[in-house]
Amino acid sequence: MSEIDLWDKYRNESKQTICIIGVLILSSKLCVADGHFSIYEEEEILKIIPHEPHQKRILMRILEEGAKDLNPISFHAQRIKNLIGNDQPDFLEFIVAVLYRLAHSDHVYHDEEDMAIREVAKIFGITKSNWQFTKETFLKFFKLKYLKIRQNA
Repeated sequence: MSEIDLWDKYRNESKQTICIIGVLILSSKLCVADGHFSIYEEEEILKIIPHEPHQKRILMRILEEGAKDLNPISFHAQRIKNLIGNDQPDFLEFIVAVLYRLAHSDHVYHDEEDMAIREVAKIFGITKSNWQFTKETFLKFFKLKYLKIRQNA
């Protein structure tokens, strides 16, 4: 399935839904960048994207479509950037942080994943300093979340 078909398929959805679909597509493209879409990555995506239990199958289908898509991650990043524009820089940074989190979810951070995340960040207009800020914010947030979970266990 080509990108045009994917984006065309969901074109009548709300802008918010299309953004979430875009995040799912980017996530799946990142997860296959190292040649293997692991169960850890799949579980992490399902934790990140809010959904009802009955929506899991739909999310999984979109992930599968994104993984099979032949266009590069940059194509999809540009589609999201075109959709969002410059109105939501925080959301674009959030997407990069999500990708960074996914890349680490299987405990192996590959060069291909790093290059893909940097490419998306560049398309989104996130400079190196902003990229570093996003990475540090991500690490701080998820370390605190992890510590809270461990303390409550």
